[in-house]
Amino acid sequence: MLDMGSCAPSARGCAGKGMSNDIAGTAFGLLPFLGAGQTHQPPKEKPPVEYHKTVRAGIDFLLSRQNADGDFGGGMYAQGLAAIAICEAYALTADAKLKPHAQRALDFIRTAQHDGGGWRYKPKEAGDTSVVGWQVMALKSGQLAGLNVPKEPLDGAGKFLDSVMTSDGSGYKYTEGTPASPTITAVGLLCRQYLGWTYKNPKLLAGVNTLKNSPPGALNSIYYYYYATQVMHHMQGDIWDAWNPKMRDSLIAKQDKGTDAKHAHQKGSWSPVNDANGPQGGRLMVTSLSILTLEVYYRHLPLYRRDLGVMKEMEAKP
Repeated sequence: MLDMGSCAPSARGCAGKGMSNDIAGTAFGLLPFLGAGQTHQPPKEKPPVEYHKTVRAGIDFLLSRQNADGDFGGGMYAQGLAAIAICEAYALTADAKLKPHAQRALDFIRTAQHDGGGWRYKPKEAGDTSVVGWQVMALKSGQLAGLNVPKEPLDGAGKFLDSVMTSDGSGYKYTEGTPASPTITAVGLLCRQYLGWTYKNPKLLAGVNTLKNSPPGALNSIYYYYYATQVMHHMQGDIWDAWNPKMRDSLIAKQDKGTDAKHAHQKGSWSPVNDANGPQGGRLMVTSLSILTLEVYYRHLPLYRRDLGVMKEMEAKP
C-alpha cells in the first residue's frame, strides 16, 4: 500500500530503515516542523530552540530537485508529499520565492492524473486510493494557500473515488476489484471531506461508523491513524471526543523514551517495528505521521460546525 520500497529484515529492528527516497524522506521530515508553525524564516522572537535553518535546508533541497515542469523526481507518492510541504511553507510565510515552485508542483500533479481520475506511482498510471489521498491533500493545500487549482482534477478524483467505494459508502478499496479495508476507507473518507461532502452525507456517516469499529489500539498502522484521526477531527462532536484521548494517549505511550543506552539518539521517535507500513517507510515515516497525528489540532481547522443532532444520530447507529 504505502509502496515506497522495502527494507532488509535486519533493518526492521532498532534503526527502522525503509526505502531510500530522499524526496519523500525530506517532505516527511519537514511536515511536522511546518505543522508546529516552524518555517524557513527566522522567528520574530527568539524561541528556546530554533529550527528555521533546518527547515530552510529541507526546503532548499526539495527546490533543488524540482524540474521545470514541477516534478520533484521521486515518484507520485513523493510528489504529493513534497507539494504539500512547499504549499504549507508558502501558506505560512507568503514567501514569493516559493510561490512558483508550489504552483509548478500542483500543475505537475494535474498533468499526471489518469483519465480515470486517479494517480499511482508514475504519471498517467491508473490510480490507487493511497496515492490519490496524497495528491488530493496537495491540491487542497494549494487551494488553501491561494494557488491556482482548477476544478477538473478535483472532480476527477471524485470520479475515481466513486469507482472504489462500496455501494453504501461504508468502505473504500485500494483499486477496483480489491477488498475494502479500514486504512483505505480512512483515506477515501478524508478525500471526500476535502472534496465537499457535508457531515450529513449518509455515505460519509456510514464510512465514519466503519472507522469506529477500528478505534485507537485496534490496528498496528500509523498510516491508518493519520487519516482516520483527521476524519474524526473534522466530524467533531461525540465521535471526536471518544477518539481523541485514546489516540493521543496511545501515541504518547509508544514514543521512544530514550531508555535504551545503545540507541539513545532515537529518543522522541516512534519505532516502525510491527507497524503495517514500517518496513517501507521506516522510523522516519512512522515518526512523522505520529507527530502529524498529534498536531491535528494545529494543522487543520475542523471543516464542519459541531451539530449535536447529527452526532447523536451517528452514535445511535451500530
